[in-house]
Parts: sequence; C-alpha cells; structure tokens
Amino acid sequence: MIVFGDHKGTHGAEQLRQAVLAEAGAIGDLPPGIERHAALVDLFVTASELLQGLADAEFDITGADRSSSRQKLGSEILVELSREVLRSWQQGFTRTGALDASLLAKLAAIDCGSAITTGPAEGYALYALYPETYLLAALQSGLDANTCVIGIRSIGLGLAAMVAAALHAPPPISVRPIGHPFSRHISAAPELLGSWRDRPQARFAIVDEGPGLSGSSFHAVIVWLRRQGIDQQRIHLFPSHRGGPSAQADAATVAALSQCQSHVAGFEDVFDGAVAPGLRDWLGHLLGKADVELQEISGGAWRDYLSVPTGAWPPAFPAFERRKFMATSGGERWLVKFAGLGETGRRKLGTAKALHEAGFGAQPAGLCHGFLMERWIDAGRLDREGPARDLLIEWLGRYLGWRAARLQTEEAGASLDQLARMAVQNCEEALGERFALALQSWFACQPSPGPRRRVEIDGRLHAWEFLVSPHGSLLKTDAFDHCRSHDLIGCQGIEWDIAGARVEHDLSAAELSKLVVCIETSIDRDLVDYFEPCYLAFQLGLWTIARQSADDEDRMRSTRAVERYKTGLVRLLGF
Repeated sequence: MIVFGDHKGTHGAEQLRQAVLAEAGAIGDLPPGIERHAALVDLFVTASELLQGLADAEFDITGADRSSSRQKLGSEILVELSREVLRSWQQGFTRTGALDASLLAKLAAIDCGSAITTGPAEGYALYALYPETYLLAALQSGLDANTCVIGIRSIGLGLAAMVAAALHAPPPISVRPIGHPFSRHISAAPELLGSWRDRPQARFAIVDEGPGLSGSSFHAVIVWLRRQGIDQQRIHLFPSHRGGPSAQADAATVAALSQCQSHVAGFEDVFDGAVAPGLRDWLGHLLGKADVELQEISGGAWRDYLSVPTGAWPPAFPAFERRKFMATSGGERWLVKFAGLGETGRRKLGTAKALHEAGFGAQPAGLCHGFLMERWIDAGRLDREGPARDLLIEWLGRYLGWRAARLQTEEAGASLDQLARMAVQNCEEALGERFALALQSWFACQPSPGPRRRVEIDGRLHAWEFLVSPHGSLLKTDAFDHCRSHDLIGCQGIEWDIAGARVEHDLSAAELSKLVVCIETSIDRDLVDYFEPCYLAFQLGLWTIARQSADDEDRMRSTRAVERYKTGLVRLLGF
C-alpha cells in the first residue's frame, strides 16, 4: 500500500543562510529559560537543513561523498552550535548572551551560491526526536575523542555533530546512502575516512534517526566500513530508538546491527528535571501555574478521555500519531501535542491560532520547545450526535471556504499523477487487478483538471474529528498539521477536502452542490471528482496498514474502516 511520502522543495541556499543568520543574531536578545534554549535548538535545526542540502548538492554533482572544504566548514559550524546547545542544557537553561562572533563569521563564509533540495527532517517535524537526546547518548556511551563520527544524511549530519560535540571528537563526516530503500549502499571517495583507517584504537560512530522499516541505511554504512578494514567491534550505532529495524529488514541487516553496540537516550532521560527543567515545567511557565500534571495519551490513549463507551471509540493508527499528553492544572485540561521543532512548529502554531480566531478550533496556549498546547474541550462527537444535515453542510462550507481563502501556501504536495498511481496501486492490492484496471481506465476518461491553488488542507474530515457543543455548534479538532504529515498527500487544492467531506459524510449530489455554494469560492468540480477515488484509496491504504499492528479491538475498528473505503471504491467504479 502506498501511504507515506516525503515532500522536499528546491530553495536558494542563500535565502536559507539569511534565515540562519537572522535566528543566530536574535539569540543574544533572549533572556535565560526554555525559550532561549528552544531558539538555540531551532537555529541548529535550520542550520542542519542548510548544510545537509549543500552536502547533497555536491553529491549530486560528483556522484560520491567526498571531503570538501565547504563540508568541513559546515561540520565545524554544526559542532559549535551543538556545544552551545550542550552548555545550555547542562546549565539548566540559565545561560545568556549572544553567540560567538567567530561562529557568525563562519556562517557568513559558507558558499551558498547554489540551489538546494531540502525540507524539514521527519524526526524533528513529526516524531519528537530531540537533538539533546544524542548529546546524552554520547555522554553515556563510554566513547572518547578518538572516535570517527559519521552522520547519515539528511538528519544524521546534524545529529552526528551533537555526538561529536559531546565526545570532544573531530567534526563529523557524512554520507548519503543510495539505491533501493530496502537495499541501500554507500558511494564515497576512499579519502573520506582519511587517516582514521590507520588508527587501530579508533572507534566509529554511525549516527541517524531510525532504523526504519529495513535498517538498510545503517547497514549500508556498516558494510562500507567493513570494506575499509574496520572491525565490527569498533563500530557503534547512535539510533533514535532501541527497537531495531522493522519487518522489511533482511537477516544480514538484523545480524549486522545486532553485533554493533547501540547508544540511545530518550526524551524523558534528557528532560527528567535532573539537569534541566522538563516538559511539566515548560507548560507551567507557559500557563503561569506550578501545579501542572501530565498524563501521556499517545498511541490512541487519548480516547480514554472521550465521553463515549469503549465500543464507540474511533479507530486509531498509533504509529502515525504525534506524541501527545493531557495536562491538567486548576481543574482545566490542555492537550499537549508534538508539533515540530523549528519553523515547522511555528507554522503550526500560527495555523492553530488562526483557526481559533476564526471560531473553528480550540484555543492554543502556545508552543513549548516543539509541543503545542491547546485547550481540551469536553464535548460530544459528530459521529455520535450532531446538527441537522443542512446546518452541518453550511458549517462545512464556511470552514472549507475559510481554509481556501486564508491558508493558501506554496508548500509541496503530491502531483495528480502520483495520486492516481497511488490509487491504482492500493486498489489492486485491496481489490485485485480487475478493479485496478477499471480505475486506471476511469482516470484516463476524466477531464484534465485545471491548475490548483494549494492550501493547508485539513485532511481529516472524519465525523469523530468534529466536536458538537450542547447548543449544536461545531468545532474541528486536529486541524493544523495533517497537510504536513509523513504521508503522500501534502498540501492540495481545497477540492481534496471537499472530496473527503463527500466520502466521510456520505453527501448526496444535491448536498455536495450546496456545500460548494457555501464555500463561496471558485471550485473545480472535475478536480473534486478526480480526488474522490484518490481519497478513498489513500484512506484504504492507511487503515490497512493500521490494522497490521493494532490490538484486537482496534484491528476490528480498522477493518470496518477498510471495508467502508473498499465499498466506496467499488461503488464509484460501477461494480
């Protein structure tokens, strides 16, 4: 099933460098505390994005990773930024002052004359991966300065700098594994390792997020090092979790990774209050209260707080959810959800504020080092109760019309061809070749949609995502970040949400026409039609994957969703 996707864009490196310099210059004006520390980490994330993009641009020209002066300078910069983050954390966020002028000079000296392909790293944007955890993992590893630190791009370049800073090791080198996602390899010049091969006591640290489905990126670097004559016992891994690779890993990969010593630290290990204030303290500072209590509600546990029996719970896809907590203080409840480090989190906060001000979403309290805090609202769900159909359609029209007008964006999303290929592939896996061929023919017969105005779509118009007040008014939950998820869809025309509304609320032709009128903006009805099987097939794939890892009750919920989307596709194809 095709569900996941990664949306990168081409940017001017100089423009990104100017953003880095602006962030760096603002550090000195910030008072001590979590805000200054978060700004340091955000600066590190932005700089990492720039420097990995430059490294990848060089790789695209040469076809191999090499040791260039620009990459060496980039690694030095990231190590110096990592040391700033380390000092801030170890001093309990009490550090003040501007960054060293020499660091700013190095940033200004980087050659940024080219365009680069880059985008937010998944770990920082989606999976609550904090660079500070790699500092602690390195400090606890027992390794020393006689360590060659190797970052796997993209995110691994910056994380490797964190490890090098903690070990007082030289700046890291980096590699970009290439090839099939489940069978990657390294293309690197022999001189990349330099004199490290001739140091019998040296250790080698491979740094990245993951391992993911196959573990092939870590394995590719292990194989590359072994071919350089490096003994297995000298190779250490710095992954983001202790779970090892997932189902697509072959036996050789599992064996190779298991034979290397791994060093991992988690969010709680770093922010447990022992060294620096933790999440509870951040939230208390934001609210101006000292009695904040936290309960983790990730992985579908948020449903414990719904005012419905267990049998009426909506399905959940734990692996696809952001990390989240329930915060209580003074009798009030707040949802605390990971929104992303750096610019990713700031954009989502802006969207959440705009949604609330327009009357469509909950009140956000603010952003705390990647976690967005918004008021928890105890109310009924639309899948259990709701207003009359005409009132629902009118509200949906106002809501989607507002998004179309206020949340336009240049951010990337899947192309129409990508969406159609996804739909045909998912249809074939779920229903068989006959239905897939029919869907392929269906797409071929559709009028070519016109140009799209991309917006920050909602992407989650399921009935359980709407709150219903005692007076019958609606609010939309979870509405600020599904267009920036780890899925194929990304930002699309508002027609995607119209197609989603048609499917999720079973709109008749007349109701759909009324919805379009209520939106009060130009809508491409051909594009709505084109998107409908794409929406059905995407949801079909999503819940098919979700039920593979669910418990028995959630497996049944996911199965019901799968059957519903199957039925929708079959009906659309006229079978």
